[in-house]
Amino acid sequence: MAYTGKTDWKYDEVVTEDDMNRIEKGVMDAHEELQGVKDGIRADKTKPLVVEVRTSDPDSPAMGRMWIRSDL
Repeated sequence: MAYTGKTDWKYDEVVTEDDMNRIEKGVMDAHEELQGVKDGIRADKTKPLVVEVRTSDPDSPAMGRMWIRSDL
C-alpha cells in the first residue's frame, strides 16, 4: 500500500503511537524502495552527462541533464 502522509496537523495536536508507526513505516518503505536505485540512477552509461549554468529552469528537462542556477 502506498504511503499517505498526514497533511492536516493542528497546533497542539497529540502525536499518537499509530501516527508514529505510520510515519516509521513510510520511512522504511521509502528506504527499501531506494535500495536498488543507487546503481540505477544513470542506467544508460553511453549517454553523456550534461551540466548547464542557467538563469532559468528548462521547460522540459531531459534524463541525464543537470543545471545550476547562476542567478540565485
